[in-house]
Order: sequence, then C-alpha cells, then structure tokens
Amino acid sequence: MTLLTAIVWVSLNIYRAVTVKPNTTVPENISQSLNPVLNTQVIQKIESAIFLPDSEIPQISTGGTQTAAPTSTPIATPTTIIEASPSASPQP
Repeated sequence: MTLLTAIVWVSLNIYRAVTVKPNTTVPENISQSLNPVLNTQVIQKIESAIFLPDSEIPQISTGGTQTAAPTSTPIATPTTIIEASPSASPQP
C-alpha cells in the first residue's frame, strides 16, 4: 500500500510540474510603450561618421586559402640487437 501511495504521489507531482505554468512578472520599464519619435541627432551623427571606401581598407589575410606542404620528419625506428649471453650451465 505504501509503494502504491508513493508512486501516485510522485506521478501527480510530475504531472503538476509539467502542466502548471508559472506566473511571469514583467518589469515596468519593459511594459511601457515606446516613443515613436526618431532621435534625429543620433541619425545625423551616424550620417556624418567617417566613411572609408573599399580601396582604402587593407586586405586582411586569414591564411585559410593557402595550404603549406607538410614537411616530412624522419622517424627513428628502434632496432633489435641479439647478443649471446653465457648460460649458467655448460652444454656438452
């Protein structure tokens, strides 16, 4: 009986967590209406900004189009040298 109660309790809490939507509070400064008048001083400042034509902007190379040929580096391979070693007992 306790197991059944625990399963029902967990299931109902999961269902409630999925279906209930939390209350959202919107700050007052976001909910205020917007001013439809354009700020002409800002627009004039943007228009009077320095304009550089494409010929005056230096070309920046990222190096993504040029590929360098890989250089091969020699890899040292280990060699095995078999040496005879004296045995503890002489052979007849």
